[in-house]
Amino acid sequence: MMTVLTLTYKRRALLEEAIYSFLLQGNPDSEMLVINDCPDVWYDFYHPRVRIYNLSERFSSLGKKLEYGFSECRYPYIYRLDDDDLLAPNALHRVAQVIAEHPGFDIYRHTQSYFFDNCVYKNLSSPNVNAGNVYSADFVRRIPFPDRNFAEDEIITFRSGGSVYEMGGAPTMCYRWGMGCYHVSSLGDVPLDVSYEFADAMGDPDVGYVKLFPQFRQDYWKMLPTPEENTP
Repeated sequence: MMTVLTLTYKRRALLEEAIYSFLLQGNPDSEMLVINDCPDVWYDFYHPRVRIYNLSERFSSLGKKLEYGFSECRYPYIYRLDDDDLLAPNALHRVAQVIAEHPGFDIYRHTQSYFFDNCVYKNLSSPNVNAGNVYSADFVRRIPFPDRNFAEDEIITFRSGGSVYEMGGAPTMCYRWGMGCYHVSSLGDVPLDVSYEFADAMGDPDVGYVKLFPQFRQDYWKMLPTPEENTP
């Protein structure tokens, strides 16, 4: 029913944790698609529900990288998960329930996420665009994609004419900041080649064939508040 789409570039350890958060979901009717456009690195990991596309050329923008990724997803709903974020426990199951109970929307999203600073849980985030967005495949395949690196998610989610259902209950995503790695969003509205220069300098030094070993380096899920502590 659902593809988790993850874009990545030179953040191997974080990607391994994102993949692991998907594997812990246990949903048989789901897949994870990873798009890597660092031409110097070939990521390898075998799992029947995880596909990794290693591309030999960089995209012109995050918007175009997203457009390509969405076009390659197999399922009718697509959960966008950045490589430095994590799925929360039972996230895909809960989203599937909401879709079944409220069919017909283009976008299903939570307004909050679990916020981690340097791998330590802090609080529920204030509402922002990146809090676990799920798009119908029909919607993303009929809209134009912005050829830009900044606010592309806001344009796709709020300025492309999609009908939006806002979920309640516990968040479905863990948003992570810090961790000693680069964050493209912190660079602002700059050309992607500038972002790539920064990523090349600050990202993993991996070159060539790199085997992935999905795992949590900390038990992030144990840090999360209990259901009673979550806001409605």
